[in-house]
Amino acid sequence: MDEKIVAVNPKASASDAAKLMLENKIGSLIVKDNEIYLGILTEGDISKKVTALEKNPNKVLIEDIMVKDILAVEGRSTMRKAFLKMNHRKVRHIAVTESGRYVGILSIRDFANYYSNRVNKRIKK
Repeated sequence: MDEKIVAVNPKASASDAAKLMLENKIGSLIVKDNEIYLGILTEGDISKKVTALEKNPNKVLIEDIMVKDILAVEGRSTMRKAFLKMNHRKVRHIAVTESGRYVGILSIRDFANYYSNRVNKRIKK
């Protein structure tokens, strides 16, 4: 899990968001205005809603392409529960909360690593 929540302002451009993801080596950003969480933006959102439609990433605002409903799971939940929630919604990122506060983001890569490690442990036994 990426325990560092990287946030972007909804008035920032898609280009700004892509640069922020690249700098932080992450695939998603929480969209936040002041202390209010508004949504989530992923690499896929930029790819499908900007690049594929040949829009100018410097002119497209985050608020116009973000997903407004942040899918989240409580930190004490199991990986299985989080994975099933993601699979049900067909998304690759899920926010992790503790006492209603965002504390991290799990990506599909985190699940691949988790389950790969579990399989490897069973094989070694």
